[in-house]
Amino acid sequence: MTDRFDDELSHRLAGLSADLDGIALPGPSAARERAARRTRHQVTGGVLAGVAVVAGGVFMVTPSDLSTTPEPAPPASQSTLAPDPTTAAADLSAALLTPEDVAGDTGVAWAATGEPGPEVACDPGRTVEAMSSVLDQARAGFGSAAGEVRQDLARFADGGSAAGLAEELIGCLDEEGADGLPAVVDRVRLTGVGDEGWMTRYYMDPEDPEATAAVVAIVRSRDVVSVTVQTEPTAGTVGERELDLAVPVAAARRMCDVLFGESCVSDPGTEDITGSDVAADPPTDTPTIDAEEAPAGDPTTPADELLELADDPFLTEADVAEVGTATGFVRQPEMDLDGVTAPCLQDPMSAGAITTLGLGYNHDLDATLVEWVAQLPDAGSAAQLVEAHTSLPDVCGEVGEDREQTVGEPVAVDVEGADAAVVWTVSSAPTADNPGSSTSFSGVGIAHVANLVVAVEFRAMDDPSGGDWPGVVTPLLATALERAVG
Repeated sequence: MTDRFDDELSHRLAGLSADLDGIALPGPSAARERAARRTRHQVTGGVLAGVAVVAGGVFMVTPSDLSTTPEPAPPASQSTLAPDPTTAAADLSAALLTPEDVAGDTGVAWAATGEPGPEVACDPGRTVEAMSSVLDQARAGFGSAAGEVRQDLARFADGGSAAGLAEELIGCLDEEGADGLPAVVDRVRLTGVGDEGWMTRYYMDPEDPEATAAVVAIVRSRDVVSVTVQTEPTAGTVGERELDLAVPVAAARRMCDVLFGESCVSDPGTEDITGSDVAADPPTDTPTIDAEEAPAGDPTTPADELLELADDPFLTEADVAEVGTATGFVRQPEMDLDGVTAPCLQDPMSAGAITTLGLGYNHDLDATLVEWVAQLPDAGSAAQLVEAHTSLPDVCGEVGEDREQTVGEPVAVDVEGADAAVVWTVSSAPTADNPGSSTSFSGVGIAHVANLVVAVEFRAMDDPSGGDWPGVVTPLLATALERAVG
């Protein structure tokens, strides 16, 4: 295990030296300009990461200065809560598809190929290779009498790169296809596969039976993105054929099982997004407060009793030096928390939060701590948000058939300086049919004082509290509230 962590530490340190100020993409000049504009926008978001966003809730944060020793200055990665945070880095090559995965139950014999290919128009594989935010990458290719499959796995410093890849593919195809070729016939969003995903089918020339027909799928889970490219001659696609989700589903299932020890596939499906923005209305499994229960209208707390967030409202590295048996957490301002959630934790924005900020902490590559702070319009809204966690569902999020999730009973705890606080645990274990996977543990806590709310989540393979999560997280929440109040 030490060798694996040493290898992954080397991968991460190598990635941290990358220059994230620009991104050079192949293809038409206009496509490059479009990518450059998107990159400049993301870099600007990183520079402004310490600025509170008012009545927002959706924002992009790009790593600003990735160094091996993060500055302890205010790092606020601004975020709503919706896919999981980065976990311990693992060898991507082990999570690549195998010939057996590609074959599935089709009866077609597939074999690994030495030179994955062929390339297709607007090939996302070339785009991945050009992106400086890639921390690690692995590739595999497969061939059969039916066609070819190529897979790229990439770990990104910026998890939002998945949407960027999908945008670049669609934009490039629109531009390249201005004269009719390539001909795009399907654009869909994948549902029930990873945290987010997209799929596009297009023909180099539908009138040429020897020309290539391609199906490209881009799926993200946490900080890892899978790109699969399936190709076959146009002659092999004659007749009405539904999109076959088997390859991207198999890729996502293996990726999540090997890298994260849990399933990220549940009831796969598609939603047509032809003519729509890639990022429009992404699906989310985050539970929300019912509209009837949501705070209605104007703040009820007098203005002179409202609290403001501190300039640096987050726990310091000294505060998280010991979280049970886990010691030595380090602030990771470059950790992208856009769309990150903790199990069963509701989104403060759904309760009317004015501002929600987040910060991630890493611990020797085998544990993650995430803290969120939120300013709500009044104390009643904050109290209602915390109280909403006194009753939790039996299952939080998607759980694969080969995993068993246990949601612990929420416990109200007495946190110094808090008006109310609730803590709970969620564990995931492999079933007997999935003996090669590992268990995972999440410990969560939420507390409020007046109109300010803090929440923390610890995530690792093992419980650092020895079964007493309330005892470990209660003082942490007290310190978190103390730091949050301006």
